[in-house]
Amino acid sequence: VQWYHFAYMMISVALLGCGAAGTFVTVFRRPLDDRFASVFAASAALFGITAIASYLLAQRVPFNALEFLWDPRQPWWLALTYLLLFVPFFFAALCVCLVFTRFAARAARVYSYDILGAAAGCLGIVLLLFVLAPALALGCSGATGLLAAALALLSERPRRQAPAVALLVMALLLPWLMSGAAGALRMSPYKELSQTLEVMGARVVAERSGPLGLVTVVESPQVP
Repeated sequence: VQWYHFAYMMISVALLGCGAAGTFVTVFRRPLDDRFASVFAASAALFGITAIASYLLAQRVPFNALEFLWDPRQPWWLALTYLLLFVPFFFAALCVCLVFTRFAARAARVYSYDILGAAAGCLGIVLLLFVLAPALALGCSGATGLLAAALALLSERPRRQAPAVALLVMALLLPWLMSGAAGALRMSPYKELSQTLEVMGARVVAERSGPLGLVTVVESPQVP
């Protein structure tokens, strides 16, 4: 959507979300521990929802990196983008931190599951990007949060079956929602592709994506 160097910003966004979640659980450990099942389910569901909502909202922020040095609004637009994208990482990390504090006596076992899950997620998203567009892959990622929330509710005593079923339905709908125009990437109007599409008669004739990026083929019958 912007340029390649903003990939490094996303790493810092993820780390900020994890750090903020750890601080939050440390400060509010007692009330969170008393409501562990409900808070865990809510955090997992909010991860699934905000993974999509934050992405859609961030694409509507009028940030332009090329105007950063002379437009005083651009640092604020960048900060807003940063905060929007921070939210899903916070809720995902909150789930992990809650489990560590709740089952501290079995920290080694929890940690092994945490590492296995992280490794499976890294491998899974790379494989998924071979067959799905980026927005659709994001929809599948958000669906895992809703699925985790549903499983957490079904494990409670008494089981909360109605909310769990609603979350499962939402998990199925998320990828479908992202497959339409709503989930399309809104490229910066100053990137090469956006500028090329302004050429007379230019149109996209083919597009292919993968873990390494997005390739778009453009032709114009009017301009060589």
